[in-house]
Amino acid sequence: MELKPASTPKKERSEAAIKLEQSMRDLLEPGETLLGVTAASHQKSMFSGGVVNLAVTDRRLIIQPLDRRGRNVKGDAVSITQPEIDKASIGRSGGTDPSGILVSQVAIQVKIKTTGGEKYKFSMMDGQGNGLLGKLSGGESQLSTVQALRAFLGDTDAAAEI
Repeated sequence: MELKPASTPKKERSEAAIKLEQSMRDLLEPGETLLGVTAASHQKSMFSGGVVNLAVTDRRLIIQPLDRRGRNVKGDAVSITQPEIDKASIGRSGGTDPSGILVSQVAIQVKIKTTGGEKYKFSMMDGQGNGLLGKLSGGESQLSTVQALRAFLGDTDAAAEI
């Protein structure tokens, strides 16, 4: 009897990425190109948050809240164009305790302030990492989305490590 390795989580991640991408297609304008999409934690306030589908296109950033089952919340999408961004930063997420140190190896935090004064704070996997941490960080699809997000936000070295 030959032992075969169990199916890898990569297949599930790619299916999840496909599901997120399909759910954003209806929000695209004619001729708009979807560059990347990911699920992200959205911190609204100190004690409030949720999960969003964060999409990067050639024209804008689309923030679509998700319900508990991972479906789009109808009518709540926010669209941000590059001229509407006043400040943006991308850095490592995590803390100084042991679990925070592990998280900081595979997660990033994105902060955006618009010219209208709205503030957004997201945490997501970065798609980088080696070994077990690499498997947990989202893989190539996640990495390409993070790179597209960095480029959209004006990072001059979008392909570099964060």
